[in-house]
Amino acid sequence: MGEVSLQKSDVLQVLAGLRLLGGKSLLASGQVRDVLLERHGDRVHVAVLVGQALPDDVEGQVKEAVGRLAAVATVKVVVSSEERRDRPMAAPRLGTATGEKAGGPPGPRVSFRPQPPLPKAPPGAAMIAVASGKGGVGKSTVAVNLAVALARLGLRTAILDADVYGFGVPMLVGLEEGPRLQDRKIIPPRAHGVQVMSMDFFVRDNRAVVWRGPMLGKTLRQFVEDVLWDDPEVMVLDLPPGTGDVALDVVQFFPQAAQLLVTTPDPYAARVAERAGRMALEQGVALRGVVENMAYLRCGEAGEVIYPFGRGGGDAAAHALGVDVLARIPWELKERNLRGNVAHPASEVGKIYRQLAEELFVQQERS
Repeated sequence: MGEVSLQKSDVLQVLAGLRLLGGKSLLASGQVRDVLLERHGDRVHVAVLVGQALPDDVEGQVKEAVGRLAAVATVKVVVSSEERRDRPMAAPRLGTATGEKAGGPPGPRVSFRPQPPLPKAPPGAAMIAVASGKGGVGKSTVAVNLAVALARLGLRTAILDADVYGFGVPMLVGLEEGPRLQDRKIIPPRAHGVQVMSMDFFVRDNRAVVWRGPMLGKTLRQFVEDVLWDDPEVMVLDLPPGTGDVALDVVQFFPQAAQLLVTTPDPYAARVAERAGRMALEQGVALRGVVENMAYLRCGEAGEVIYPFGRGGGDAAAHALGVDVLARIPWELKERNLRGNVAHPASEVGKIYRQLAEELFVQQERS
């Protein structure tokens, strides 16, 4: 049989949903050091590596929850000792199902190191993270227009393009200049009154970023701590789409950020967005609400409204997550000579973004 589709991110999602330690998810507690998968044909043996022994009932729940995943044969919870965490060590051999013999090549070598401290965000800045379940729903466009709308309200605003692999904020905001250096610190450029930082500034010829997780974390830390931010009152984060390792890492990097979920009216997009929202809630993130993008289109001189993607996706996701639909953004035809994708403040879309910015800022102030 072919290799099964179970991924490490599938196991991490299950661990994120286990609220075991004082109401906090097991994953958010920092106890989980790594997850190892060993494949044998159409079956997978899983080792959950933890920093210290878990109580029997907690370990039992981990095994039960992970064991319910398709194709999982066995689940082991393995303690990685403190004295060995600072040097590479061979992954423990994973157990096999009853009656099977252990075999195959040894597992990969991994390094266990203490969890680094979270990046220090600009002091006093409220953080709003814009997330989506999948690409192609206009998440980055919403993030950019929200940031611009906040700046138009008179707030000192910054946007951090945390979608390190799928960066696009500078182009969407119509920014052509890059950052400058001052005393080995980065001065972010501005567009529409918004300070902007993105991986796009450091990649030539639109090359792909092919990095492992540690490099991602280092880059995000530099974007936050090595940038001379001009005392932003609000920082918008454009998160990676989905619920995989990258999105989960970014959510854990910025636990103080409230989250805004973007979907289209399409039922499939809404269903996927719901999963991203559930991941945020399981991580203890405050979910502010849902934005339904590409909600409708006005046609002709009479302004007839049509619904290219159908109707109801935003409401379905919001209902499932227990939040409100905060905005329905229509399609807007772009002028050919217009750089970027920022809505004019007097347009229908521009007014909706202003209302969204006002609503979110009021919520931030009350929280």
